[in-house]
This record gives sequence, structure tokens and C-alpha cells, in this order.
Amino acid sequence: GAAAAMTELIGIVPDCAWENVASFAAPSDCYNIALASKRFFRPVSISSDAPERRGGQKPRRKSKRLKSAGGAPPLLLATRMLRVSLEHNLERVLEHSRSGITLESLKKLGELPEGSAVIAGSTMVQACLGVLWGEGGEKTFRDGKSDVDIFCSAKAAPAVRSWLVEKSDCMFVGLRDSYVSLESSDLLYSVDTNIHHVEHWGSISENLVKEDNYSYGKEEESPPPVGDAKNTEYYKKVVGYGKQCQSRYIDWKFKNGLHFTELGIDQNKAYDVKPKSGGDLPFDFHGDGNIDLVVGRLKDKSGDKKIAPSDLLSDFDLEICKCSFDGKKFHIADPHNTFSGKTQMEPKRRAVVSSYANHFSPPEDRCIHGVEASAHTGAVIDKVRVDVRDTPFYGQLDLAALLPDRDRPEKDKSTSNSRPFRLTLSQDEYIYHDPIARVKFSSSIQFHNFVVKLIDRLEKYQSRGIEVLNAPAIPDDKVFRRLDLIHW
Repeated sequence: GAAAAMTELIGIVPDCAWENVASFAAPSDCYNIALASKRFFRPVSISSDAPERRGGQKPRRKSKRLKSAGGAPPLLLATRMLRVSLEHNLERVLEHSRSGITLESLKKLGELPEGSAVIAGSTMVQACLGVLWGEGGEKTFRDGKSDVDIFCSAKAAPAVRSWLVEKSDCMFVGLRDSYVSLESSDLLYSVDTNIHHVEHWGSISENLVKEDNYSYGKEEESPPPVGDAKNTEYYKKVVGYGKQCQSRYIDWKFKNGLHFTELGIDQNKAYDVKPKSGGDLPFDFHGDGNIDLVVGRLKDKSGDKKIAPSDLLSDFDLEICKCSFDGKKFHIADPHNTFSGKTQMEPKRRAVVSSYANHFSPPEDRCIHGVEASAHTGAVIDKVRVDVRDTPFYGQLDLAALLPDRDRPEKDKSTSNSRPFRLTLSQDEYIYHDPIARVKFSSSIQFHNFVVKLIDRLEKYQSRGIEVLNAPAIPDDKVFRRLDLIHW
């Protein structure tokens, strides 16, 4: 009786009413509602007198039967409800991020050729679950505002940069060194990846306020009205900086800071940080932001396949982070688990983490770095490679092993009576000035940091309430700290 009454009730509620319900519900709730009745797997029909949606917007479609473009089958009510809910929740997450990207501007990303770019990662996970991490609970970096991760192909990168500037409120604030620098505690190239480099972007309005406060000691104030930030002297100044950033910043970084030459990373001019022809690239080295623009390589290592944004998502360790939106279509990875707040860890990364956590013993010296840290972590990695043979994460280790061992060079140092004598370089000076030494000694340290980063992300998502179904066992009595190549 109760089931029959519920079925009848579901059947008499019009489609437009279900859309309104979806606009206030979490996507996970819409997904579960849809599973309750076959009613939701029928084509959508909307009458012309449908009630207004949130914000006073009228439903855009007034036909009795909604059809997708190109004569495709009619849109199902379950699909429509999920779309409405995902859009509203994504809009809320983007507003909370204060990144300069809005839902309206994100939809304009969909005007680029298909396969140009997608937004994925923690922003999409929050949208799928209908939550805002950091709000009313444990605060995270930037007061709970998660990074906005955008993945694009190298070919589409200039158009995506211009979209960030022209359609959103964004500016370039530098390369994401922590992803690729050999001196950093993170290193992208310690693992096999289709990513070429990562750019850091931020809100023009937010940086304008920061500049004003820094320059004049003003109290914190709200960002200027939308559109006004680009009519300021600050914007004119950073556009001027952008015209020189490739020659004065990017080229130097790729060669001297990121060591693309020694690592064998492609330096094709297609990777230049530039907007589309005729566009501006506002740039402030001292700016701040929480947008990561992840640019893929032109082709994979075989040289046969062009890299699309979807290929970049394979670098995620957790399946739930592969949920994405390209401005037109949502892609939900493993929807049954995702909408239940559950996920799987990528099997090869899981195997490496499990083995490394088992064999690793924290060094007695907490300040260990350089050659000593390389030897300590290298001994653990040797055991991991016995346990886990079939993974794509050992390429950098093998490259480093082929590099020659070299003695530390000596330097001249004059005495007070001008008689020179020889002084061997310190370990840090040796590594800092020798790019070959950096690559050789960094490989095992950065592999260690790669594992530590995976452990940190695993524990971070678990603390946010995500159940990782195949989570590896991490010993409670071991402390996993990131190690440094050079002690500054």
C-alpha cells in the first residue's frame, strides 16, 4: 500500500516541479530519487506555464517534449534533474572559491572546440556531493576555498588562457613550481605523466584589492564590482608585464628552474605561455590565486597519440576526482560510488603506497636532505620495486641511474694576502650548481615525496568524509614527512 501510494504520488508531480526540487537538492539526492521509480527514466515534458526556477529564471525550454541536439533521443527526467542540481551546486562551489570563474563563464568554455579543456578535481567532487569543504568545520588552505583545477590540451592552451582573461576575471600569476621543481618537496616528473606543466592563475579583482591594501595600508575591503577591475591602472600594468613574461620568466624557468633539458622534457614553442592571437595576458609574479591550469603534452611518450584533457585525468589517484565538466557535458566517474561519497584508489598507486609504507622507516635525523636523503629513500625504493614490478612510476629513477657519478668540483677562494687556495664545494652548493647532480640525487627523494603526497591526499579525502574502498593500510606509528634535495 505505501509503495503504491508513493509511486502514484511520484507520478502526479509534474516534471517542472521535479526540476525545482533538483535545484535545491544535492546531486546525490537526485541520483537516489531517480533510482526509486521508472517514472524518472521517461522523456522530460514541460508545460509553457511551468513555475520559475531559483533566482527568478524561467525554464529555457517550453516544448512539450525536450529533445537533445542533433535529433538524439529525448532527454530523460533523471538526467535533467541531475544536470540542474549539478549546475546549481557547481555555481555555489565556484562562488565560494573566489577564483574569478563563475558558472556563466565556465559554460563559455564549452564554446571552444570539443576536447579543449575540462574542470575536474576537488571543485567537481564538492559539486557532486553538494558540499562546501571548510565551511562551518575544519578550515583548509585559503579558509576552506579549494583549488579550481582546469585541464587542457597544449593546442587549446592559448584559447583557454584567453577564456580565463576575457570571459572570467582571471590573470596569470606564475608557474606552479611545486609540481615540477627539483628543489621543491613535490615533483611531477618523478612519475610517468602526460602533463607538461602547471600554471597558477588567480582573480584579477582579488589581486587588485591585495595590491591596494599592500600599497596603501587599507583595511580589507570587498573586490570591485564585476568589470571594473579591468578598467584600472593595476590591470594596465600587469598586461604590460604579460607581454614580457615569456622571455623574462617562462624561458628561464623551463631551463634553469625546472630543468626540462636534463629531464628530457619537450620544449616545443607550442608550450609557450601565451594567449590567443591579439589577446592580453595579464601577469603579476607577486599575485595570488587558487586556479591550477594543467597543460598536457602534445603527444604521449610513444609519439603516436595526441593528449586530450581526458588523458590528463588519469593522473588522479582517486577515481572520484575524475568527475569533470567541459562547459557542456558533465562526466561523473563511477556514479554509484561517487554519489554515495565513496571511491576507489588507482590500483598501481595503491600498490606502491602500500609497499612503501610497509618498508619505510623514518630517518633518525629529521633534517636529512641531499645525498643522505637520496640514499635513505633509495634503499626503500629498491624493496618496493621487488614487491611492485609493473608500474609506470620508475622512469625518472631509471634515468637518474644512467647519469654519471661526478666528484664535487672545487672553487677558488682568495686569502687576505691574495694567495688563492682550493676549497671543495659544500653538498648543497654542489647540487645547486650542477643540474646533472640535481636530477641524479633528486629522483629517489621525489619518489618518496610522491608517495607522501598520495598518503596526504588519501588522509585528506578520508577526513572530508570520503570512503576510500580499497585504501592501503598506513601504519599509525610511522610519520611520513616530505624531504628536501637542498637545505635552504
